[in-house]
This record gives sequence, C-alpha cells and structure tokens, in this order.
Amino acid sequence: MSVLKFKPEHKEQMFLLPPSVEEFVPENHLARLIDGIVNELDCSEIEEQYSELGQKSYSPQLLLKLWIYSYSIGIYSGRKIESKCETDLAYFYLACMYRPDFRTINDFRKDNIEFFHKVFIEVLKISSDLGLTHIGTIAIDGTKIRANAASSRTKDKAGYEKWKANIEKTLQTLHEKADKINAEEDERLGSKRGDKLSKKIGNKTQLKHKIEKILKRYEEEELDAKQKINLTDADANMMLGSGRIQPNYNCQGSVNMDGVLVGQYASTSPSDKEQLIPMVELVEQNMQAKPENVLADCGYASYDSYEKINEKGIVAYMPDQEYEHNKRHPEKTTPFDCINFLYDIENDYYVCPQGKKLTFKREYSNKTYKQKAKIYQCKDCQECPFREQCTNGKYRTIHREDREYLKQEARNRLDKEQGKVIYQQRMSTIEPTWGNIKFNRKFLMFSLRGKEKVNGEFSLVCLANNILKIKKSYDESQAA
Repeated sequence: MSVLKFKPEHKEQMFLLPPSVEEFVPENHLARLIDGIVNELDCSEIEEQYSELGQKSYSPQLLLKLWIYSYSIGIYSGRKIESKCETDLAYFYLACMYRPDFRTINDFRKDNIEFFHKVFIEVLKISSDLGLTHIGTIAIDGTKIRANAASSRTKDKAGYEKWKANIEKTLQTLHEKADKINAEEDERLGSKRGDKLSKKIGNKTQLKHKIEKILKRYEEEELDAKQKINLTDADANMMLGSGRIQPNYNCQGSVNMDGVLVGQYASTSPSDKEQLIPMVELVEQNMQAKPENVLADCGYASYDSYEKINEKGIVAYMPDQEYEHNKRHPEKTTPFDCINFLYDIENDYYVCPQGKKLTFKREYSNKTYKQKAKIYQCKDCQECPFREQCTNGKYRTIHREDREYLKQEARNRLDKEQGKVIYQQRMSTIEPTWGNIKFNRKFLMFSLRGKEKVNGEFSLVCLANNILKIKKSYDESQAA
C-alpha cells in the first residue's frame, strides 16, 4: 500500500489534548435536543427515592435521556442500550461516557411509570411554547399493539381448570419419580446432584399458583366463565390486530393538525366506540383547552358519542357505520335502504322512495342499550309493486332513535365540500403517526406487562414522537 495515496492509520496514536464529550455529536443532532429538554425537567420526585448511602447511582436525567432517545430511534431493549453505550457516539454523549448495565436501565423504565406520564405533559408544554400545539381541530384514532404475552396462554375458566388438573397430574407423577430417585439415589445417580426433577417440580408448582390466581379472579370479580384471560398479562385482551386475533392493547391517540399527540392511553377494550369522550376529556385536561372540531372514523360513532360531544359544544366530523358502508360500497345499497327515506321534521313522518308516508305508530325503549326510539309504519304497502324489495313484512317500518337528528347533522356536515376537506385531514395526521411509530420505528409489541405499566410505556412512545415533531419543526425553521 502506497503511503502517498492514503491517509495514515495509527490506532495507537494518542490525542494531544483530551477530546470533549461535547465534540461527539453535531450541533443539530437529536441527542442534543433531548439532552436540553430533559435538563429542564423537574426530576426531584425520582431523586428523592435514591439514598445518599452506598455506591453513587446514575442520575434519573441520564437514564431518562437514554430511554427517550432510544424510543425515538426504535430501540426498546435495555440490553441494546447497554451495548450502544459502548459503541455509539450519541449514547456516549447522553450517558457522559458512563456504561450503565441493562438491569439498571430496565429497572428505571419499570419503576418510574407514573413519571413518564408527567414527562409527556411537560413535552406538550414545550411544544406549546414553540407554537406546535394549537388545539382547534384534533383527530382521534386507535391502533392495536401486541401485548408481551403469548396467544397460547389465553384461556377461559374451563381452559384454566383443565390446565390446572393436568399440572396436578404431572406434579403427582414428578413427586412419585422424585421419591423413587431419592430411594435409589446412590445406585442410579452416583456423584450427580440429581436436582433436575426438583427444578421441574418447582416450575410446575409456580405455574399452578399463577393459574389459581386467575381462577380466583373469576370468582372474586364475578367474571363470565367464557371470558378469556391471558396468564402472562391478565390485562391484555384478545383483539384483531395485524391480521390475526392475539393478545393486544387498543392504543388510543389524538393529534392536532401539526401531528403532535395531545392525548394518549392504552385501552383493554377491543372497540373504539366507548373511547371518543374519554379521549376528548383527556385532551382538555392535558391542554387546559377545549377543541373546536373532532375528527374520528365510524368506529367511534354511537348515539351516546354524538350526544355527549354535542353537549360539549364540539363539532364532530364522524360518519356513522351505515353512512360509511354506503359510501364505500354503493353497489350494495338499494333505493329502499333507510338512508333513502326522507324525514319531515315539521310534520313528524317519513316518506319512502315511492312517495308513500310512514307515520308514527308507537314508542320503543331498549334498557340494555339505553335507547329510546319512535316506530314509523307505512299503511300503503299492499298495492306497492316494490313491496318485496322494500320489506319482508306486511308493512314497512322504521325505527327512529330520539337522537337520530344528531347523526343526521353529522351526515349533512360530511356531505358538504368544506366538511369533506376537513374530514380528509384525519388521514394525513393521525394515521401517519401510527405508521411512523409502528413501521418506521418498529414499535410492534410492548416490553412491559399489565395495563398500568403498558400505559407508562405508551407515554414514553408518544412523548418520543412529539420530540421528533419538535426536531422536525426546528430543522425546517433553520432551513427556511
């Protein structure tokens, strides 16, 4: 190799002056932004948990910086963070050249769940100071994220009882075998310790105790025997996600039009229908302000949702299931679908596509769903040539829920050009947020277990998302 063509390589060469940690990362690096944000946080409540006695601990700020940066770049393992602290310049900078072990790193995440919620709010305040959290319009959506649990360990009460019986049978066999080994220990095992069976017995006994706790929960909480519970994460629920039914959490999020998450939590309910109002109230609490408009898909639509959002004085751009189905599948609609019957508000009757009236017949109430409705019926169906296409009964009837007018107002709003433009913003705000989290940063499964810890970890995921939004806004302002 010619020394004239290439730069010399001297790994043994010493620095004339010691390098500074500040030199490890560029001025506009994400690590610097996270370092600055965390340095401004009040971590006194965590610091008070540490003792002044014994070996000095890593500061909470240092460990928090490592976790936020890691979640921002798609690293969710304490072991990987430990490795990065030995090989990656950004980690050198954030860890100040320290090399905390993975147990210390993992314990900090596990033991400070509530603090992550507070950090999420603090990052929102910083976003607000930068003008990124205008709360006029918010978009709400949910996404399923895998629980840290195996599908095979999800069973109903009968399944757990059968599992427990099989374990007890296995334990009996193992105990009998252990007794036999003890009696013939010298002949059969010689100098071997002979503790393999004891370990098996211990593992099976521990598994049995876990199953007994689940069975006790069925009795104490009076759960339906057919309700399935996961042994590893009892709070996780079987939901359809990623094309298959598995233990998931239904993660809810709300973003403003800048793509900043202003509200988030993980739900154990597979349905989004009951999540709209809790999310709106959480946003009001986080931002100390009420949104003007809410954008949500048909999964959130219900009479209760329309009513409560209307009582709050918030305008909802939210299609109901029937409206959305007819829009997506016009070929499956017929002229005699309920949506094509015109309602005369002033005179309180419906008019069918053939011009016949459906007049009020009686009232109806459903205590299970807490709904009240009026039933309208047509008396001129006998001679109608379209009767068989319109109804299977003698007369065509329509149930009109008392809050139907709220649903119709939402439909009218979405039919207008301005409403279509506003509703389209949902797809360009909240859905890309989930895409960034799940596919760009590969957050596909929680590391922690249990609803409380999962919510803490989800706060960490979402605050990392908002820091990336701050970074993007700063970079764009610098380029302008």
